[in-house]
Amino acid sequence: MPKSKSADLRIKVIDQCLSDRKRKYSTAMIFQRCNEELERRDFLPVTAMNSIRSDMEQIERIYPGAEIESYREGRNIYYRYADPEFSIYKTPMKADEIIQLTQTLRLLRRFKGMPQFNWVDEIAERLGASLKLDEETDEIVGFDENLDLEGMDNFTPLFNAIVEKQPLKLTYQSFKQDSKETIIVHPYYLKQYNKRWFLIAWNNEKDFMANYAFDRIKGIKNADVAYKPTDVNWLDYFDEMIGVSKDTRTEPQKVMLWVSKESWPYVKTKPLHGATQRLVNLDETGAYITIEVYLNYELEQQILSFGENMKVIEPVELKERIKKRLGGAILNYVEKVQNG
Repeated sequence: MPKSKSADLRIKVIDQCLSDRKRKYSTAMIFQRCNEELERRDFLPVTAMNSIRSDMEQIERIYPGAEIESYREGRNIYYRYADPEFSIYKTPMKADEIIQLTQTLRLLRRFKGMPQFNWVDEIAERLGASLKLDEETDEIVGFDENLDLEGMDNFTPLFNAIVEKQPLKLTYQSFKQDSKETIIVHPYYLKQYNKRWFLIAWNNEKDFMANYAFDRIKGIKNADVAYKPTDVNWLDYFDEMIGVSKDTRTEPQKVMLWVSKESWPYVKTKPLHGATQRLVNLDETGAYITIEVYLNYELEQQILSFGENMKVIEPVELKERIKKRLGGAILNYVEKVQNG
């Protein structure tokens, strides 16, 4: 079937004409009805009668039971469905289509537990009942979700604040703080990373963009300040970074890494940063690659996760950070040996 919205609209109008037993429709009349509807919806009209004939042929070919009959009255030839009860929108679903829809509903239900999306579960239940979907069908896709994440009840008020452009007064306590603080923020975007959810917002006092983990938000109230709009393109915002931490007062840097020959196949097929990862050299010890990203905590975590199989060559700033963190890790084990 044609995939354009114009073609879909033509098919819908043709189906209505062929289903109508109160009026008679010739090809010319169907042509006229299609163009009236297309022009009403600001689509270009059909210029050739053959387009309508082609649409009718495709309806017969694709939809089971869609037999179109012609009959003559006087010098005119009219068209209708042979079955007076038929419509392509009444076509019963095939067994394999029901299975596919069942799996699709299961995918939608991955949102279960997310307060703003309770409607997904309600629609799934209604469709399941009306179509008699097989609820016993085995689930075949698994997502790495954390439905028990603390702070998920913050999703709805944060989501609504973004939609309504409402500044917020957050009670927040990061892992680095011993006490809570009150922050006025302008909420812009919700982002999931590594099974956790984050609010990306403008910090009113410090005057920069920051991220706030849902599980560290201890209270949310409306703030009585004017909303600060943003022109950030959120589809591009995360392009030059790993994770969600981005100090907009700095610039992305070129990072050169050595990857051992054992880990190189993994890093090659699952890049640290898909948009910028480049292979510089490959020798008997492994690979030298570069990425261009903001230096942040998530980047350090990625590098550290490879242990001895990855080494920072440059920049020196990042290399020293990793050395310091590895040194701290070694001290943990040394202390255990000495105390044990």
